[in-house]
Amino acid sequence: MTIKLVAFDMDGTFLDDQNTYNHQRFGEILKKLRAKDIHVAAASGSQYQRLLNQFDEFKSEMDFVSQNGAVVYSQNKPLLIQAIPDDAVAKTLDVINNQFESTDIAEHLVVGVNSAYVDENISQAAFDMTYRYYNDLKRIPDLPTVTPKRLQDQVTSIGITFESHVDFGKMINNLRGSLPVGLSSQTSGYNTELISENSVNKAAGLRELQKKYNIADDEIMTFGDNENDLSMLNLTPYGYVVDNASDKMKEQVDHYADSNNDEGVLNVMSSLV
Repeated sequence: MTIKLVAFDMDGTFLDDQNTYNHQRFGEILKKLRAKDIHVAAASGSQYQRLLNQFDEFKSEMDFVSQNGAVVYSQNKPLLIQAIPDDAVAKTLDVINNQFESTDIAEHLVVGVNSAYVDENISQAAFDMTYRYYNDLKRIPDLPTVTPKRLQDQVTSIGITFESHVDFGKMINNLRGSLPVGLSSQTSGYNTELISENSVNKAAGLRELQKKYNIADDEIMTFGDNENDLSMLNLTPYGYVVDNASDKMKEQVDHYADSNNDEGVLNVMSSLV
């Protein structure tokens, strides 16, 4: 087995339940992997800015696949920005705001390259919850009618989080059946769907890194815990699901790591050094 790229999901996989990780241990492993010319990438549904903050001391030695693969950065330069067409942004926001009861939606947001955006009337509690995943977050007036032109930003994904009391499966089916042609959604955990271009997924994001570094599928090791990780887990023979993932997710792969709270990703990564 020759591994040249390691990519891991963040929430529920690399990060523990306190939204952090063992910085010292990761730094030691990262240094040894880079010395062996093994690349390391964080692959998340959340925004690039949040990943930079979480890996501030290591970012110069890493690559980043953000927004489920819609935005990919390497050496602080964009490799891929897959924006949603303006008309599809408007149609998607119309679906969210007119097809679901307001009491069924905990929050929704629009995510661009420069920032993420929520309505100015959002509660402080909801803002704080969203900020956990989108560190560059702005309140704007009348989110349901926002356009990329008004934001002066490219919209790369739209997120919707449903309340805990809803039938999440039913909500997903309603949402996916109503999206504009060319868009799809992926479950990112915590009753959240992230909507983007059909071509967007974490495997597609990793493809950009594969092209840059000339890496084959069987030279990649990936880690995940949720539906939006499946594309990159199935990209390689070395896809690992962490122990805290659902049984349904564990059925999709042949390799398993300890839970996110037991440093499962780092435990496997250490075997490469």
